[in-house]
Amino acid sequence: MRPTISSKIASFCTSPKVTLFLLLALAAVSVFGTLEGAAEQGRYDLYYQSLWYRLLLAALAVNLASCTLKTIRRNIRDRSRFMAAMDEGREVEADTVIERGRQALFPQLEAQGYRLSVSGDRCLAERGRPGRWGSTVVHCSCLLIMAGALASELGFVGTRFIYVGQEDSRILDWKTQSERELGFTVRLDDFRAQYYPIDLQITAYPPDSRDPLHTWTTREGERFDLAGSKLSAEVVSFDPFTQELHLKILRDEEVLGDYRAGVGEHTYHEGVDAGVVLYPTAFRDPILKQTYSHVTIVEDGRAVHQGEISINHPLVHRGVSIYQTAFERDKFGFWYVGFQFSRDPGKPLVWVGCVTLALGLLLAFAVPYRVFAIVSTRENCRLRAIKGFNGEAGRLAFEQLTARLKGQAP
Repeated sequence: MRPTISSKIASFCTSPKVTLFLLLALAAVSVFGTLEGAAEQGRYDLYYQSLWYRLLLAALAVNLASCTLKTIRRNIRDRSRFMAAMDEGREVEADTVIERGRQALFPQLEAQGYRLSVSGDRCLAERGRPGRWGSTVVHCSCLLIMAGALASELGFVGTRFIYVGQEDSRILDWKTQSERELGFTVRLDDFRAQYYPIDLQITAYPPDSRDPLHTWTTREGERFDLAGSKLSAEVVSFDPFTQELHLKILRDEEVLGDYRAGVGEHTYHEGVDAGVVLYPTAFRDPILKQTYSHVTIVEDGRAVHQGEISINHPLVHRGVSIYQTAFERDKFGFWYVGFQFSRDPGKPLVWVGCVTLALGLLLAFAVPYRVFAIVSTRENCRLRAIKGFNGEAGRLAFEQLTARLKGQAP
């Protein structure tokens, strides 16, 4: 029978050669899209967002979907196909003869996990059926991941800077380079930057002069003794932006009170009288440890959600993830924070696809699918390997199976 046009198209779409060509083409494009060159600033759009790159991905998706349908039909028809392929009347040299009736073999095979399908004198024994579907699950997982990537196009990514105490309901959409409504309002209630303990120098001065008496090199959390008195000071905190110092003044272990001093735009000191004036005079560049933004989500004039946003810990509301990406103080000392807003409706599909991909690979490699036929004759049974006994390892597995059935192995 001459092949029809539809069969030729199906054969082309499921061809491994087409798959290999598409994968090599995508790999080549990805290599050039990764290399630095003249198009450094626009290579992402030039390669990965271009129409021809997406057409390559679409062609791969069609090829993968066609192969998936083909494997599904193959898996469903396995038993009938194997049954039809059995030749009852002809002996094959590779057949293994068992001098027992097939009914006597059934309990042993079932005990070893084989599932038996009987049709007249023909019988199929198969084990590891889930492993047969491993490659199909892998194909479906890849399609699911690609579908998730496609669904991500329906989402958005945008940014907005918000001052502490202020709110906003609009963001700058990266894709359209225009403002868009969020559908809710974000209010920044408070911001705090946390640093690793900062090494700093604290200098003591007489109350009535600027002649330094003593300088200590210390850090947050440490304590130092005030020379010439029974007092000591513990560094509670130091703000490198405002250069404000917070100390606790102690006599032995008794806390006398707090002492605060600043040397920024406004030099001051206040708190417990320590007998001297203490100022921070030098410090190392601070190393950021964490940042915290306390925000409130407002809808229709009322607060519906409150939470804290920190590095790698976004706040999620109505499918929109809110990340903290920047922070700074303006020249007047007011904090403002940069937020990134992103909605990715394809993210769940990608995660499910990744999980099922791992499951499919596990099934394909850890659960071998093996099938053999039991051909009954008047005198004996003949075992014929059909699927999963290829190669040296398969040959040894089939020999061990027949040895157990003959009673020659434990």
